[in-house]
Amino acid sequence: MSLVQFGVALGASLAMASPALAQETEPPAPWVQLKGAHSGAVGTCSADDADNTVCYMVRCDKKNGLVFEISDPTLGDMGLRSARFEIGRFKQTVKLSGSRSDMRSFALSAQPRFLTALTSGTRFATMVSVDADVAYSTGFDLQDAPAKIRAVQEHCQAPR
Repeated sequence: MSLVQFGVALGASLAMASPALAQETEPPAPWVQLKGAHSGAVGTCSADDADNTVCYMVRCDKKNGLVFEISDPTLGDMGLRSARFEIGRFKQTVKLSGSRSDMRSFALSAQPRFLTALTSGTRFATMVSVDADVAYSTGFDLQDAPAKIRAVQEHCQAPR
């Protein structure tokens, strides 16, 4: 299921159900060390995606330090440029960048509160498109995210 398909389904559920119920629409997928195209990153990928093309992840970038990245083959079609994230009490709109049509990202050094929220132990995050050609919302699990992200952070050099 692509991010758009999942987002449309979740958006419909959000309109008819409580937020807690809507969060249960995607089976929990704990954060793991990713392989293949995302080798070196940690993240969570859609349970319906055997190829790990729809993922939320943190990786180390030589230029920017820790980076939060969204991977989905349909991102280019969505025109996603900004997203609003909610992680527990944390709520923030983030401008996303990316030169590839299937990736959007931002440096966590520019968003330290976002990194704190990701590693706070909160179990679930939601994301809503803000500036996109396709309106959607989705959610992703944060199970095991704090330990996995800290492990990447320990080996990641801060940008100079």
